Amino acid sequence: MIHQPLYQLGFTNLDREVQMIPLSITGTVPEWLTGTLFRNGPAKFTTKQGWHTHWFDGLAMLHKFTFRQSRVFYSNKYLHTNAYRRAMETGELAAGFGSARGKKTEQGNNANVNLSAIDGHYVAMTETPNVIEFDPHTLDTVGVYSFDNAFPGQFTTAHPHLDFRTKRHLNFTIEFGPSSYYHFYSIAPNSSRKERIGSIQVSEPSYIHSFAVTEHYIVLAEFPFLVHPGELMSSGKSFIENFKWKPEQGTRFHVLRKSDGARIRTFESEAFFSFHHVNAYEHGQDIVLDICATRTAGIVGSLQVESLTAASEADALENARDHFTELRRYVLPLQSPASFVTAAALSEETMDLPTVNYGSNGSRPYRYAYGISTNRSAIEIFSNQLVKADVQTGISQSWYEQGCYPGEPIFVEKPNACTEDDGVVLSVVLNGKQGHSFLLVLDAQSFKEMGRIQVPHHIPFGFHGLFTEELFIREA
Repeated sequence: MIHQPLYQLGFTNLDREVQMIPLSITGTVPEWLTGTLFRNGPAKFTTKQGWHTHWFDGLAMLHKFTFRQSRVFYSNKYLHTNAYRRAMETGELAAGFGSARGKKTEQGNNANVNLSAIDGHYVAMTETPNVIEFDPHTLDTVGVYSFDNAFPGQFTTAHPHLDFRTKRHLNFTIEFGPSSYYHFYSIAPNSSRKERIGSIQVSEPSYIHSFAVTEHYIVLAEFPFLVHPGELMSSGKSFIENFKWKPEQGTRFHVLRKSDGARIRTFESEAFFSFHHVNAYEHGQDIVLDICATRTAGIVGSLQVESLTAASEADALENARDHFTELRRYVLPLQSPASFVTAAALSEETMDLPTVNYGSNGSRPYRYAYGISTNRSAIEIFSNQLVKADVQTGISQSWYEQGCYPGEPIFVEKPNACTEDDGVVLSVVLNGKQGHSFLLVLDAQSFKEMGRIQVPHHIPFGFHGLFTEELFIREA
C-alpha cells in the first residue's frame, strides 16, 4: 500500500539555505573519507502563482557535503540564474524540458541536472549548451560559463565523459534545422575550447540523454523517440512534447572513432528507450555496452510533478509494468557483417541513475554497477532501494528501508584500494517517515550500512553529482 505523503515530500519546495553547518552522524564515517560530495537537482516546484511543472524543470539547487576527519559539514543554495530570478520576482516559470508556459528566452539557464569541472571551473549543467559556473566554496552563482569558441547546437547532454588516457572532456550537441546534426567534441585539459571530433547528419533527431565511450570509440544510442525540427519552433508545446515514439524504426548504435570522428559502423536493435548508460568497453574486436533500458519512452511523460504527487497504488503498479528499467548488455561486433544486435539482462533488479567505479573502470572492463531501484515487495511510484549489480555473475545486493527513497549512489574508492569495490557508496536518502533527508554511507563490498548523516530538512528528489577529494573549506 502506498503512503502518498512519504514520497510526495520529494516534490515539495525547499526554502531553507544553510552554509557549512556540522551534521550529526549515526554509526560511523570512515576516517579516510576526505573530500566533498556535490549534488544537483530541482528544489522549487511551485511559486505564489501555484504552478506545477515537470520534475526536470524544478528550479536548481546545489548541495554540498564536506568530509574531514570523520566530520561532515553541509551547505545548500539555489542557483541564481535568470530563470530563478524571474520565477522569484514574477512567479513565471521559464519554458523548459516539459513545461510549455513561460519565456522561451530563459530556457537553458536552469542548470539542475549534473555537475562537472572544466579548466578548473565548477559548473552546473542541463541539456542546453549554456553551463552555469558556481563557487565551490560558497555555492554562489558566478554566471554563464564562457567557452573559448562558438560551437553549433541547441541541445546537449548533461553526461559528459572524461577520457581516461588523454583526460579530455567528451560530449556532443544536437543542431536542429533543415539539416540536423549530432556534433561530437572534446575539450583538452586546462582549456575551455571545444574541438570538433566528427558529426552525423540526421533528418529527425532523437532525444538522447547520455552516451557511451570506450578507449578508442564513441557510441551513440539513437532511440526511435524522434522530432521534426520545424515543430520545435512552431508547435507552442514544451520541448519534449514535440517528440514522437516510432518503434518501427528501432534503435540504432552509431560507432565513431575518437581519433578522427569517422563513423565506422551502425548497428540496429529492437526499439527501446534509455536515459542512462552504465559503462562500455572494448573486448577483443567487440564493444560491450551496458545500459538501463525501458520498452518505450513513456517514462518521460510520466514525470510531471502533478502526476507524480497525485499517483495512486494502481498508478504505481501500472508504472512498474510500463517503465520497468532493465539493466541490459549489448555486444557490438565490429568485425562481424551482422548489424542487428540483441540484449542480455544483467540483473533481476531494476536499475537507473547508474554509477560505477568511474576513475578506475570507466570505459574499461568492470564488474560492479550501482543504482536506484524498486523493491519488489513494496512497488511504489518512485524508486525506493539501492542496488549493487555484479554484471559478471548476475547476482545483485540491495539496501532497503520502508518509507525511504534513495538518490543516485556515488562510489568513492578507498586509498590504496585492493579491489574494484573497495570503498564506500554515498546516497542522499529522503526519509518520508521522519520528514527529512540523510546521507547514507554504505560499505561498497558488503553493501551494508556503515552510517547515516542527518540533514536538518528534506532534500527534494535530485539527479546527479560528483565527489572530489578537494576539501573546499575556507579557514576562518
